[in-house]
Amino acid sequence: MIKNLSLNDCTQENIIEHLKNTEKLLKTVATKLSKEEKDAKIYVMPDLGIAQNATRMLGGFYTGACYTWDTDVPFIPVDATVNVCGTAIYKLNKSISNEEFIKRLNKVLNDRKSYLDFVNAHLPLEVLKTIDINDASKYYWNYTNGNHFIIFAESDGEYGLEKGQYMIVHASAIEFKKDNLEFGLYPVKGNWYYDDIKTEYDEDSKRYLRYITGEKAKRFYDIATYLKDFNKIRNSYFCKAVLGDLLQKEVINISHYGMPTNNSICIGSQWEQLDYALLTAPGNAIYLVHPKLNLNNTFALDNINITLTPHGCGVKMNNSADKIEYLDKNTLKVGNNIFSLGNSVNIGIDVSVRTNGMNEEELDTYILNILKQCPGTVYGKLKQRYAKTKSGDFEFIKEN
Repeated sequence: MIKNLSLNDCTQENIIEHLKNTEKLLKTVATKLSKEEKDAKIYVMPDLGIAQNATRMLGGFYTGACYTWDTDVPFIPVDATVNVCGTAIYKLNKSISNEEFIKRLNKVLNDRKSYLDFVNAHLPLEVLKTIDINDASKYYWNYTNGNHFIIFAESDGEYGLEKGQYMIVHASAIEFKKDNLEFGLYPVKGNWYYDDIKTEYDEDSKRYLRYITGEKAKRFYDIATYLKDFNKIRNSYFCKAVLGDLLQKEVINISHYGMPTNNSICIGSQWEQLDYALLTAPGNAIYLVHPKLNLNNTFALDNINITLTPHGCGVKMNNSADKIEYLDKNTLKVGNNIFSLGNSVNIGIDVSVRTNGMNEEELDTYILNILKQCPGTVYGKLKQRYAKTKSGDFEFIKEN
């Protein structure tokens, strides 16, 4: 049964129809493996939207949801393309210019030694032995890849957050993605579990669920569990390297992508009962939220109490009339664009960030609507001064 905490816009209504098939496939696999009737449940968040990764959507997984299943035999759906991604925010102890921040940032991004010092200090030796960490084309500070970013922002004290400047990062651990065949979690040919992938087909919906079982599933979860802490350490190390003696304190360091339990996957949804950031759009304010517990988004999952919260506002299709259509087992149509396995959706062209173009008043109202679904209190608002993304550098507040 789908638990709908979305805002029910046209994109979300369309996705929910497809998630019903995802839920059905999860239940089918769980029942088949356990040899008795089992259930699955998907929690749909206010930021439910299009994923950047077409492989993920072809497997039935979208951003802004928590996927859960009940089973007696461990299994994991691999097209959720699990890694662990999160957001970290640090406060500076004094104000600096955009130019000074950019100088410090580029020094670390361009310093190979900074990255190598981190991985040599924090990657387990068994992982280091299996990958060529000196290959700078595969392993590096990936804070400007995909939908990752680095933001320099400021608070004027609104909502009670301490005035001053803040550094925000959003990234996942590249060390455990497609190029790591011994420990990586992406379903790429040649990796440690690829030959053990099983597939459940549903011909009527032209859909499938690819999964691994047993000891391989247990190992997968163990790595995903390790990554919860590793990615936080990674983000912390990077921010501290950039800020140096300017760092005052950590404000937020939370995961919004990973496995809360061995029978669940969150994509674009926090599960830890911690303060979190609501990400918006390029140039727009970022909201800091304290979640309220024991409401419709708080529940026990595999004997662990979790509170699901959205990590942002999500990505929608460009036009209200656009639809998502599964053409065959390897091809997906989103609006007028066709995607195959391995393709990436170009956010900002193929699809749109929901809050892009909103003014401050419209954005405040939108955030309040999100918090009606997943209750919480805004305790801070960060205005972007500068952002570094895969699309380039953007200066939103310039020096006088």
